[in-house]
Formats: sequence, structure tokens, C-alpha cells
Amino acid sequence: MKAWTEILIAVAVVSLVYAGCAYRAEETIDADPAAEAPVEQITDSELGLEKTSVFDTPDPVPASFSVVEPGENPLHGAYFEGVPPMISHSIEDMLPIRYGENMCMDCHDMPDMIGEELELGDPTPMPHSHYTNLRTDPDTVTEQVIGARFTCTQCHATLSDNEPPVANTYGQ
Repeated sequence: MKAWTEILIAVAVVSLVYAGCAYRAEETIDADPAAEAPVEQITDSELGLEKTSVFDTPDPVPASFSVVEPGENPLHGAYFEGVPPMISHSIEDMLPIRYGENMCMDCHDMPDMIGEELELGDPTPMPHSHYTNLRTDPDTVTEQVIGARFTCTQCHATLSDNEPPVANTYGQ
């Protein structure tokens, strides 16, 4: 059975290659070589975001993060729908996040506050999605954070004071 499968795959590949070559041949028969635009050459220093040679190893710009304590910074929403909001305070003393040791939960695990009006400095409660197992039981909201949502920094990032390495219009 395995031999027949391999033969059929080989025949299919040969057929596709032949069909592609025949298509290209028909396409180039009628083409006027003088009408083709010249191919612009790109040097290795023009590739990528760094605009240096691809053989260079540039040093990354060191990131500097806010040292503001929780509740002191204004909230930063998501840049567009579906993106997790940024962490607006320092988390240096809260890492690493381990099973049974997640300091984010101390302030943000407040399912009874979801949808309530918050005062300036109040922690943002985690949304219903963090209490729902979207993979196996998306219709049930529990009272405990689902394990897949336990490590906050898998989705949420701390705000950096650095300029974006590439210009963008997110959040504008």
C-alpha cells in the first residue's frame, strides 16, 4: 500500500511540474523581451529593518521600562480590537510568574468587578474570557482563572519608553 501511495505522489508531483513548465512556456512565447522591465538589484544592506548588511550583527537598542508603581499610570487600552492591553506599570518585582505565585492575581482577579465603574488607580479586573476555557467549554464562566490564562506575560507586555523600531500608526 505504501509503494502505491509513493507512486501516486510522484506522478502528481511530475504532473504539476510539467503543467507549470508548459504554462510558463506558453506565457513566454508571446512575450516581447524588449518590453520587460529591467530587474532592480537590491544590495544586502538594503534588506530588512536595520538597513545594514545582512552579515552584520547590530546591537539591539536597550529597552527601558516604566518604574511607575501599579495605579500611578493612566490605563492603556488595546491598540486595536482583539489585542491584549498593555501592562501600564512595572512588573520587575513580580516576575517570574510560577504556579501558585502570580502577583498579578492579587489585584486583577476580581470577577465580581467585571463591567463595574472603576476609579482612577483601581486595578482592571480580568475579563470573562480569563475565567472561560475557550478550548473545551466556551459557554461556561467559572470563578477561577483558567490555567491557560495563568501566565499573564504570554499575552500582555509591559509598556516600554522606547520609540518603535519601525514607524507605525497603531493607537493613533
